[in-house]
Amino acid sequence: MAIAVAPVQQGMGQPSLQEQQALMGLQAFHNVNWQRVGMAELEQHDRMQIQEMRQWLEAFTGYERNNRYVIRNDQGQNKFFVQEKSSCFERNFCHGDCKAWRMDVYHLGHGELSEEFQDKTPFIHLERPFTLTLCCYERPKVIVTDMNTGVQLGVINEPFGLCRPFQLQVRSPTGQDVLHTEAQCFQPGLCLPLPCEGIPCNTVDFPVLDAQNGQQVAHIEKQWKWGDFCKCHKDWDKFDVDFPGMNSENKGMLLATALSIQMRWFDKRNGDTSNPEQMEETCFCQLLSAGLRFAGNS
Repeated sequence: MAIAVAPVQQGMGQPSLQEQQALMGLQAFHNVNWQRVGMAELEQHDRMQIQEMRQWLEAFTGYERNNRYVIRNDQGQNKFFVQEKSSCFERNFCHGDCKAWRMDVYHLGHGELSEEFQDKTPFIHLERPFTLTLCCYERPKVIVTDMNTGVQLGVINEPFGLCRPFQLQVRSPTGQDVLHTEAQCFQPGLCLPLPCEGIPCNTVDFPVLDAQNGQQVAHIEKQWKWGDFCKCHKDWDKFDVDFPGMNSENKGMLLATALSIQMRWFDKRNGDTSNPEQMEETCFCQLLSAGLRFAGNS
């Protein structure tokens, strides 16, 4: 959105030099190609942190609002803002495997959380279409698009796995498997989630493997926060994403993967896995199922 800078008027009411500079700076701010700047900024960082922003109306009323996230670098500086743009019907009536949602990722520019980002164009778009998912039929997928070029960066697909429920595949636009991530369902952070930092039960690990050679190339870590257990606390979902040496496209796909993990398994709309107590029940059922299969094979 271009902002016209008024010409300098002679006499009374003449803007000062500082005011003219401020107007020119504001004009330049709005004329920046934020789509291109966003991808360039992303390529400079090898580690980023995603933090969901607390929304008090949702916390105390239970009315589902669009999620919002801030993405910081490893120095804690705000770099990107994520705004969900799902409809009221999608948020409150579509749950579990079938639910649809969409998000836009914005570059924050000066690093301040304000309404200025609404005047920008997002540089990454995530689209999770509605699906009639049943077992291996119509598996959930998230389409990730580079808004600067309009080209699809890739697709995040959730394969069917009865005994391996926490896995995602990152595919190229041509459908080739590029990356794969999976959380082992018996890890302490899933079986007994706790918000106390420094203990194994505080985190859920999603190692990211190269789909071609099986080597670990990145890492996504979910951290349980007090807000996940108590609505009165200000801290909600938090993810650390490590992707050293990757290009901006793959980094964008891994940020989208972390957001997909949050929406798929740790968002309260899911009903069965986002609640820490129900997460314990899910892992117990997986452990019981594995034990029965082992006994049957003995």
